[in-house]
Amino acid sequence: MRLLFFLFLFVGLSVAQAQNWYKGNLHTHSLWSDGDDYPEMIMEWYKANGYHFVGLSDHNTFQEGEKWVNVPRVPERRRTFERYLRTFGPDWVTYKKGPNDSLKVRLKNLQEYRSYFDEVGKFLIIKSEEVSTGYDSKPIHINMTNLQNLIRPQRGNSVAEVMQNNIDLVVAQRRQTGQPMFPHINHPNFYYAITAQDLMQLRYERFFEVFNGHPLVNNYGDDKRDGTETMWDKINVHFLKQGRPLMYGLATDDSHNYQFFGLEFSNTGRGWVMVNAVDLSPRSLIEAMEAGRFYATSGVELEKCVQTPESISFKIKAEPKTEYTIQWIGLKKGKDKTEIFKEIKGTESSYTLGEDDLMVRAKIISNKPKYNPFAAGDVETAWLQPIAKLQAPPVRANVVPLPNAHAHNDYEQSRPLWDALDQGFTSVEADVYLINDTLFVAHERPTFNNAANTLENLYFKPLQERISQNNGQVYADYKGPFYLMIDFKTEAESTYLALEKLLQKYRPLFTSYKGNTPKINAVTVFISGNRPIETLKKAKERLASLDGRPGDLGKKMSANLMPVVSDNYANHLTWRGKGEMPEAEFQKLKTLVQKVHSEGKKLRLWACPEDPVVWKKLRQAGADFLSTDQLELVKEFLLAKP
Repeated sequence: MRLLFFLFLFVGLSVAQAQNWYKGNLHTHSLWSDGDDYPEMIMEWYKANGYHFVGLSDHNTFQEGEKWVNVPRVPERRRTFERYLRTFGPDWVTYKKGPNDSLKVRLKNLQEYRSYFDEVGKFLIIKSEEVSTGYDSKPIHINMTNLQNLIRPQRGNSVAEVMQNNIDLVVAQRRQTGQPMFPHINHPNFYYAITAQDLMQLRYERFFEVFNGHPLVNNYGDDKRDGTETMWDKINVHFLKQGRPLMYGLATDDSHNYQFFGLEFSNTGRGWVMVNAVDLSPRSLIEAMEAGRFYATSGVELEKCVQTPESISFKIKAEPKTEYTIQWIGLKKGKDKTEIFKEIKGTESSYTLGEDDLMVRAKIISNKPKYNPFAAGDVETAWLQPIAKLQAPPVRANVVPLPNAHAHNDYEQSRPLWDALDQGFTSVEADVYLINDTLFVAHERPTFNNAANTLENLYFKPLQERISQNNGQVYADYKGPFYLMIDFKTEAESTYLALEKLLQKYRPLFTSYKGNTPKINAVTVFISGNRPIETLKKAKERLASLDGRPGDLGKKMSANLMPVVSDNYANHLTWRGKGEMPEAEFQKLKTLVQKVHSEGKKLRLWACPEDPVVWKKLRQAGADFLSTDQLELVKEFLLAKP
């Protein structure tokens, strides 16, 4: 029977740990696009109503530069201006009166008004954009939270391709800037433009709106089309089969209207998220949300919520004369559809995944009517994020192992490790931090300890699963080495002690050494970053080797101790793929390759331009690895006929 690999999506929290809950709305509009109020007035409302963070996400624009708006003479628009003027005063509001009672107002940009509202630990405005595009008359809107540079809407040849093209730009910007950010799919049932099948095709997408407060978004579907909750479960059933992280559900206002209220308007206060983060900063909030440490709500709030890898327990912040129905909804082994596992009345509940359970989430339905609801008859509701046991995906057929392909920062792929294996990569990379004797995989030091992101859960367990499927090899019938490069971000010796302990636990997977004599196994580990060089040189037995640097050449370190030599591309070459490569640079590259090869080692240059023209020159010069984030492009390049 095929083994199951358990990848736990939730961080284990003890009951004693403090919980810092931050209330936020990630989808808001102002006069910078199609909202009907000034950004300062909108922020004033959210801050006064107990919100801690807001993403002001106008369509295809940032609140930057100079923008003036005409104020029509209709009474409600003039009253909006007068209210703005009274609230912030004539020294703040810039306006011009003209002939025939015309009026223009200069909109303040984000940098001008941010300091008026931002308050450490109390309120935060997150720079955002709603990228608005479409396909075949279908509107496709994607929010980009904490975006640093404006994204121009991209097109494509299908609904899914349009979404993916825009999502890919966020992923690229996150990697380039090092800033945390994420996309989320807005109101999929807005004109029924996006289906669950469309969303199933996406890479890197972890969030969508299970509840949106706009009157035209059809949250509940109709007799022919799914509501967003049904879509959510269908997507996650599919993701489970793929071995993918789950999709999380957001609730947002999508507020546009701030003067008139009712079912026909898109108002504030209809939906929000509650995030359990270490502090009120973009990095902490996003890291917590990506770990599922939040819930979506239209009114129900929790007093506490404790999540472990296999269980959820919570207590509702109960209101007088209000009753609550709690539904535990999930997926059983062997089933293709979710079902209600149990339904209870009360203010607290818990659920632990059983032997036959693959996934579970909680929905809390009160009997309290929603004030200013999305739809008539709505009651206040909350949606907790799912937890799951993810099954290792089946081995992809006809994968060609690629001896020259290195997955740089592999853990940032849509499916860490699995994506690299599906493309045939024979070298993968993970950055690690040692925190409380556990190795966590991350590019920046994590703000909290997420059990899903340990080196063991992201790499050792799935490698063990794959190797057991392939009779002792990462790839069936491939006898070449498979490398796992572990980049130490914390102090070398203590990090190595923790790694060595973990390696011993999975010893049969890894090539071992007595002195410099290897016993070849499926995976060869080598250490980069803060390297314990002297410790490994002196070790009589070891399960790891070293990543070399050009400065290590000529120091009599064998290829068994140092199988790979790595360096930044920019330390050797200035050519970025435009025009012909200067001959002097090509010869410099060849000389470096020859030095590395003369010691029986392999060369890897990182931070290379992601360009087939550059890859071609690297391979012509004899560089062994193409270090890349673009897995499919490198696969296509390496498999192409000369």
